Amino acid sequence: MSKTLNGNLKEYKISEIPYIRLMGRNIKGILQSGKPVPLFWSASCLEVKAKSSEVWALVETDYSVYEVWLTVWINGRIVSRFMAEKGKNWICLCRGFSAETVNTVRLMRDTQAMSEDPDQICLVHSLAIDDGGAFQSVEKKKLKIEFVGDSLTSGEGLYGNISEQQWISTWISGSKTYAVRTADALNADFSVVSQCGWGIVSGWNNNIQTIIPPYYEQICGLCKGEKQKKLGSTEPFDFSAVKNDFVFIYLGANDYGAFFNPAWVQNGKEYKLRQNPDGSFVEEDAMKVAYAVKDFLKVVRKNNPDSRLCWLWGTLDMPELSPYLEKGVAMYIEETGDKKTDILQLPSKSLEKEDEDKGSRDHPGPLSHKNASEKLIEYCRKFL
Repeated sequence: MSKTLNGNLKEYKISEIPYIRLMGRNIKGILQSGKPVPLFWSASCLEVKAKSSEVWALVETDYSVYEVWLTVWINGRIVSRFMAEKGKNWICLCRGFSAETVNTVRLMRDTQAMSEDPDQICLVHSLAIDDGGAFQSVEKKKLKIEFVGDSLTSGEGLYGNISEQQWISTWISGSKTYAVRTADALNADFSVVSQCGWGIVSGWNNNIQTIIPPYYEQICGLCKGEKQKKLGSTEPFDFSAVKNDFVFIYLGANDYGAFFNPAWVQNGKEYKLRQNPDGSFVEEDAMKVAYAVKDFLKVVRKNNPDSRLCWLWGTLDMPELSPYLEKGVAMYIEETGDKKTDILQLPSKSLEKEDEDKGSRDHPGPLSHKNASEKLIEYCRKFL
């Protein structure tokens, strides 16, 4: 039951709120379960429309290495970004409004799921509004989009000076990515499945274990800590509850980088995507990527039978590998006859000329994300 807090606020457990939007992969029925709601992936969020002078959230986080950052949105704009304190704490999302004002309030996880931190969790237990205030009906979105990718989709480099090079949570912002820009412009529900440094057949350092496809069918399977598994991270995701209209896949940059990096060694065995002496890619290894693209599209299609699928590339120039991404998509279409699958080239990062256009850690900055979202919006509108 809801209860009155100090300062004339009333607390509502998530399951007590009649109107609420949850975006990002989660456990089926979590909003009605009476349990706190985990925010697993980058840009996962809760959104409500509240007639109240203020809105608070009871948030619980934990971590051993990588802290969680959150953003608060009011009526479609980000108004704050902050590092969530460890433990269970009340956080003020907004205040000072007229009690009769109706605001759309979104609490979003700004940092990605951290596969290397088994203790990292982010839970929303309750919301609080004026005693006498009310939650109002949230508009149902007609469109659903899923984005699958790596650091570009996680928003690495979207905070921080362009000189920043240290890999920390602070410089990652899922809220400012091409994915969130695209979904909001199209008034769509969305989810993001992304991990910095991960690829299709290899991570950036030739690690064959840091790849997205094996985890695609789980809620957030790359988070395998005991706390995370208890929240359901490794459980199968219920695709039937989502029915995405579009699935965009933006993977390949880290596989490309692996060709230029040293071998990864496990149990005395070396794994390496190889270059020829002239710098070109060894055909056998480049074809591994093409076949992996083809096979992953089959998995995505199996779980999204009615969606339009689109493989993305182009923000980072990859002249040696991009033909193999195209080849993988072409092989998939030829083998399956799937006429609802495309490949789309996005504007290059080389268009970033001014410092304000660029990102930290040598990653694409705000301009590249803006350009990518404009291209995707144009693409989607052709089919709407």
